[in-house]
Amino acid sequence: MTPKVECESQRLNPEAVPIHQCRRVLPEESSPARAWLEDEEGRTTRTNEAEEKCLLHPANFTPLKTKPHEVALSISREKDNKVKYKPKSISKFEKTKDKIINAIKPPCFTFSMIMILVSIHLFVPEDCREWLEWTPGREWWHQPWRLVTYGLVHANAVHLALNAVVAMAVGWRLEYEQSWWRVMCVWVGGVVAGGIGAGLLQPEVRVVGASAAVYALLTAHLPNVCLKFGHIPLWWFRPLSVIVLGASETCWALMRGPITSPGALRSQQDNVAWSSHVLGAAIGIPLAFIIFKADKDNEDKTYIRLFRAFSATILTAAVISAGLYYTR
Repeated sequence: MTPKVECESQRLNPEAVPIHQCRRVLPEESSPARAWLEDEEGRTTRTNEAEEKCLLHPANFTPLKTKPHEVALSISREKDNKVKYKPKSISKFEKTKDKIINAIKPPCFTFSMIMILVSIHLFVPEDCREWLEWTPGREWWHQPWRLVTYGLVHANAVHLALNAVVAMAVGWRLEYEQSWWRVMCVWVGGVVAGGIGAGLLQPEVRVVGASAAVYALLTAHLPNVCLKFGHIPLWWFRPLSVIVLGASETCWALMRGPITSPGALRSQQDNVAWSSHVLGAAIGIPLAFIIFKADKDNEDKTYIRLFRAFSATILTAAVISAGLYYTR
């Protein structure tokens, strides 16, 4: 018979759980954990059993619906949304006002060139203007500035007014759709090509005027329509205007008829340097294909790349041919 041994846990706590041979027997259901509270003085006190059951009841807990990393992502997205500002909505009146302002805004380069042409014609004496004209002959490289400056001099007021009106008409919209420096490159290229063409096809003619530059700007509308097709207004009117003006120039040259003697050609002041017009108009198309900027929707199209490659080939061949002709 085993002696009756009193366990230390039973001796210290009379309400302890039943024991069996000094081994503590756990109850069937585990008691809830006891909660700790902090009073106003900073001391921690334990709650009673009823409060513990109320605090630890499952209904008092709100389950976490999202995972921790999802919560972090949602917080970062909220921060990003706070950083991004919504653009201010533009009313129809403001859009219409911007269109009217852009439409009536004068082209800087074209307007400046017209002012320069008028000033030279009014204030520069005739003796000085002779140093700016294009002189006949092949040895023009002794005075190379004439290849560009002849476009600043005009024969009379009618010649100046006609070039100024046409330049403003064809350059206004072109400079608005492209930048001013691209229009300037086409202008200078047309002047140079017109001088070289006049020296090549009409070597006895003294050439003055910016007609070659104006025709280069006129034909530059054709590449502009191709590069910005679908994004410019009145695209059909621009090729039509090129055809009409080109046909009128051809009819005018045919009606005047050929001049028999070179002396008569030099003595007449109203002779038209049709070679300068033709070369200026011809150089405007490939030069614009290379310089002008295409729209984003048309930039990667195959026909745009082919046109630009073909234009670069044509310009290279023209420069080499002119160099070989004048240096032989």
